[in-house]
Amino acid sequence: MDINQRHKLILDAIVSMYIRNGEPIASQALQDALDITVSSATLRNEMARLTKLGYLNQPHVSAGRIPTNKAYRYYVDNIDRSKEIARSDKENIKQHFDMLDGDSSRFLQGAARLFSDILGYTVVIIPPQDENLQFVNFTALKTGRYSVVLVATTSRGEVYTRVIRLAEEVNNAQLAQLTQLLNMRLCFTCYADIDRTYFTTLINQLNKENKAFGRFVSGALALVAEANNKSVYVYGQEKIADTDHFEHNIGDVLKLLADPDTLKQIITPKYDGISVVFGDELPIKNIENACFISTRYFAGSAVSGTLAVICPQTVDYQRLFLAMEYFSQLLTQSITGTERK
Repeated sequence: MDINQRHKLILDAIVSMYIRNGEPIASQALQDALDITVSSATLRNEMARLTKLGYLNQPHVSAGRIPTNKAYRYYVDNIDRSKEIARSDKENIKQHFDMLDGDSSRFLQGAARLFSDILGYTVVIIPPQDENLQFVNFTALKTGRYSVVLVATTSRGEVYTRVIRLAEEVNNAQLAQLTQLLNMRLCFTCYADIDRTYFTTLINQLNKENKAFGRFVSGALALVAEANNKSVYVYGQEKIADTDHFEHNIGDVLKLLADPDTLKQIITPKYDGISVVFGDELPIKNIENACFISTRYFAGSAVSGTLAVICPQTVDYQRLFLAMEYFSQLLTQSITGTERK
């Protein structure tokens, strides 16, 4: 380590003060904030050393110091993780989370919207990546003369629904036969292993008998594809414009948000817990001032998705970390029915 205990106290104070005020930190202001007996001259010398070591910058000769990416990295890596989320924050998140639509096709989209509105930052949620996802049951219910609701349950216990508009009417006996076909051919089969050639031929044959039959099977395949959708849910893009932090590169940040593959590369955590990426750690240029904070939530023992927040570097990291950890726990508990230990 190239800094001592006093340097650590100074660095922690400077980053905290800059996050709160956004102004360069002078030695006198630092002296007032620190709970140690050190002269202003000594602090100037220590700040000069931290500048040489790459932790601080001095925008102008007569100005105070501001933290560099190296300082932010030190700061986030050494945040006290033993603290608990504030009761008011916890109650606010839980109250609104319990109001989310539990339908599998809308739940994660709603969660991204909710968390973005609570935090005031852009939020990204990547659905669980489960290559072994299978359906275990299909049930069809007539809701009208030419409409059917198909209800399907997955091996993760999720329930997906799809309204299928039929070209012609089918009776209950025909519907039961078609449902039995789906349960025989689509249940306990991974999406990648579905024989699409078989279903293309089957749909063509069914259309000759009754166009409603072919549409029913096509709708079922579309529902399976929807459940295996690997979309990235992004909400709160407009919040990028709510801060002057991205004034000069807002277009580059918004372009990244529209590029799901690169976005996944940046925010997918490499380990459990909170991951933070910014500055020269990013794989693309022109967005070094953006901060990407992410964590996992779980849909099974080895199946996980990603919850991420995109924000300026000048954020209350500790409060944000605690909120993300709690929100990811709620996501895990909602999907699996149990809290991950």
